[in-house]
Amino acid sequence: MKFKCEICNSEEFITKPNQYDVYKLVDGKLVFQNSELVNEKVTLFCRECSEKMEFEEKELAI
Repeated sequence: MKFKCEICNSEEFITKPNQYDVYKLVDGKLVFQNSELVNEKVTLFCRECSEKMEFEEKELAI
């Protein structure tokens, strides 16, 4: 994995939206129930310039 973005040298990365929160209406209020993943494959982008990062799944420490 590139440990720094080759474009801007950032060391922070973000995922594409792959998760959503589930809310339920309870007594007229929306109550958080849980978060669910849309797919299991993680795609990372540089937080600063949005460059897509190339890496292998085994390089992730989750």
